[in-house]
Order: sequence, then structure tokens, then C-alpha cells
Amino acid sequence: MKKVALIAGISGILAAFLFSGSGLAQQQQKQLPNDMNVNSMQQAIPQQAGPQAVSHGRGRPGRITRLPLSNLKALKVEIAGKTGWKVNIPGRRALATPAVVDGMVYIGGGFGSYEFYAFDAKSGKARWAIKVSDDGPTAAVAAEGVVAFNTESCTLFVVDGKTGKQLWSRWLGDPLMSQPAIASGKVFMAYPGGGGHRLIAMKLKTGKKIWEAKIKGDIISSPVVSESSVYVTTFDGTVYRFNAASGKLIWKENFQATSAPWLFKQQVFVAKRDPNQKASPVEGVARMAGGTGKQNQAGGTWRNKPAPYLSAKVQSKSRYVAAQKADDSSVGFSSGPASAKLPAAQANVGQGTVRGLWEFQGSRPCVSEGVLYLTQGNQVVAMSPENGKEIWKIDLAGDMRKIGGHLGAPPSPAGDKLYLATATGKILLISKADGRIMSTIEVKAPIRFQPALSKGRLYVGTTDGQLIAIDLGDSTADGWSMWGGGPGHNGA
Repeated sequence: MKKVALIAGISGILAAFLFSGSGLAQQQQKQLPNDMNVNSMQQAIPQQAGPQAVSHGRGRPGRITRLPLSNLKALKVEIAGKTGWKVNIPGRRALATPAVVDGMVYIGGGFGSYEFYAFDAKSGKARWAIKVSDDGPTAAVAAEGVVAFNTESCTLFVVDGKTGKQLWSRWLGDPLMSQPAIASGKVFMAYPGGGGHRLIAMKLKTGKKIWEAKIKGDIISSPVVSESSVYVTTFDGTVYRFNAASGKLIWKENFQATSAPWLFKQQVFVAKRDPNQKASPVEGVARMAGGTGKQNQAGGTWRNKPAPYLSAKVQSKSRYVAAQKADDSSVGFSSGPASAKLPAAQANVGQGTVRGLWEFQGSRPCVSEGVLYLTQGNQVVAMSPENGKEIWKIDLAGDMRKIGGHLGAPPSPAGDKLYLATATGKILLISKADGRIMSTIEVKAPIRFQPALSKGRLYVGTTDGQLIAIDLGDSTADGWSMWGGGPGHNGA
């Protein structure tokens, strides 16, 4: 949260920044950017503590302004014999997964930006662009004609998908390192409250609060909605299941989970860290009973393997963490605020910066046509969700320790293929049946988020600010329209 006081002096007006919580004494709160004027700073002053729905134009947090479209030119590209378009998003920052719905592509300007954009999905022509009152838009979530996204600091926005007009916003707190989910006319979001983190459910079209529930910290990637329940994994590894209508806690398990959950046949699948291997992390795949949250598989965790991508010591020496620290510093985080609970997250997932957790997806499993797929550090794996039997695996190119993080994002399944974006700047088209790499698209820029697939086209954001669309010439490349597949993040 940012608070601003304007102090008038005899010789002029001096702007002084006052911070809530521990403030300057602990150097943990984020400063407002230099390019914000007095009016926009006044809009960043919360009028009361706690979450609040805010209508457009009240002079409170969450105000948006229109941006010109003149610098958003779609360039034609040809990659690996396939045509498409790209837009160099201003600022050239790390981008999340685009959302592709109703012929539009929605994407934020990246970690540290204040911008959010909509493009024509076929041509790349800019349709609208807005500037929001605080920074770090997450991956977009689109459903029911609206688009929801939150900034890392500190607000949830809901806008009209066709026009970008703000419907409502809600100031939540700083930082917000996950994205929202949408299901059944509700939007779900995690945030750091005064008494600890909460999961909140609001009406999608109005922002009216329906319920909120306590959780132990911020969550990995997003809430996951399946049927009548919403599931989350907090960064310390705890997995929760809530009733989506009432917010009643059904169960929680201190599980050392390292990914958002995936739901399949009343079972909950997560990546899981071995609690007995602290110095040299080991990670596998666990299946939990949806009704109780208890681990429900023979022989313990499936496919345990060394996981240097979960080691804080290993990651601290990587190029990825160096870039994270530079980006954190650029937005005013010399160290993370206490509300981020970075030490607990780092102990479980190996990443301890705000950008690192904003981007972290881990070895998130997904099930497509009865087979479980995941990217586990430097390998892509197919296995049976019934017994954990490995069907195939492939190794990914690159030095995982030097590059940092996972070498590939979670796969996006469609048709008979997996579409895998890599930290070495490639998109791999992998046969679901046998793991054969059917073709490779060289993007030549690192990618940390999974691609979206819609109507035969692939859409991806790079870490250097490129939004790229590629016509695959394959109508089966469809149905994975945003991160996690759909607005509930559990497939299409």
C-alpha cells in the first residue's frame, strides 16, 4: 500500500512520501514511480483500511486513463515457415500469458508496468489501451464479456472486454503475486489483509464481496475452481479446498506443495517437495483425495527427482534471480515487504523475490484426455493419473542452474500435441502420444509463462516484452485460451 502526503511550503510545493506499516524504518514499502503526477498520486491514497470496491472516477485507487494506440504497431513475422504478428509492448518488460477470448487478445504490460492492452486476435491491431494507477498487471482472465486482472501493487480491476471501460476495482494490498479466477459470476482473489492473508470472492459484475476466508499466505499462480469448490496452494505449501458459494473451509493440508492444484476425477494433483530433503530438494507428484485432502496413492509421491529449481542456494546464483532482483529494485523493492512472506516462500519453492513469485508456476500438472503432463525442471513428463506410471519423458536443453527456474513453463495441451514455451526462447510442439518433438519454433527470447491457444493460433509473451501470435495452420490448436486453460484455471 502507498500513502502520499503533499506538504505546501513557502517557496513551493514539496512532495513527501509517507509509507504505511513499517514504512521507511524497515525500507520495505514500495515508492511511487517518478512519472506519476500529483493527481495520480492522490488517486493512490486509500480512503479506508481493507478491501474496497471502487467505481471509476471517484479519485480513489483503481482509476484508469486511456492511452493512445499510435505506438502499438503489429509487425508481420514469419517463424519456422509459419506466419503471424508481434507487438513490442512499450517498456519491454516480462509478460505473462495472454488471454484470447471473443476475437481479442488481452495482456498486461508486464512486471513493473502500469499498462494493459487489447488487440485483435487475427491481425494484432490495437483495440484499446489503458494506464492503471499502480504497477505489475498479472495474466488476464476473461469471461462473461469482462476482463479481470490485478496489479502486483495493489488493486484488482474488472473492465469491459470490448471497450476497456472500467466496471469496478478493489484495492487489496501490496504485493499481490497471484492472478484472479472467474467462475459462476464470481471472481476469486488472494490478498494480504491486516490480520493475515485472505481468499476473497466477489460478484464479477459489481465487485460486491460475497465471502472471504483466512489463508496462510499468498498463493501459487491462482485460485483453481472446479465444480462447486475453489482450491489454492499457498507459497508455504499448504493446500486448501473451500466451498465456492459460501467460502466454508472443507479441508486444508500442510503438504509442502509446490504448484497450484489440478482437479481430475475428484482427485487433486500437485507437485510436492520431499520434506525430508531440505539441503538438496527433491520433488515429485502427489495425488490427494478431493473429499478429504489426504494423500491418496500407493507408494508415496510419484516420480521423485532432484529439484535444484527449488533450492534457494542454487537459484541465488542464477541469471534469472539476478534479473528478478533488478526488476524488484526498479519498482521500489530493495527488500520485500513483510506481507509478502518471502522467506517462507523461498524455503519451499526456492524463489524469494516479488517478481520471482509473481512469475512462479512450478511443476504444475495438468490432465488431458486421461494423461497427466507436467514440466518438472528440465524434463517434460507424461504419466498415468491412476498409478503414476511414466509413459514418456523428454529432456529440455539448457543449463538449469545457470539459467535459473524451470527450463519450461507448464505445457498447454490441445489436440494431439503439447505446446511448451521454454526459458531458452523456443516453443516446442510435442506429441502427446510418445513425447516426440514434432517441430520447434524459435522465438529467440526467454519465455516464462505458458502460451495460449485459440482457433489455430498460438499466443505467447516473452520476458523482453514481445507479444507474439503464430498461425499454426492447425485447427486443433484451440481451447487453451489463457493461463491454466480457462477462467477457472483447470482446463478449458
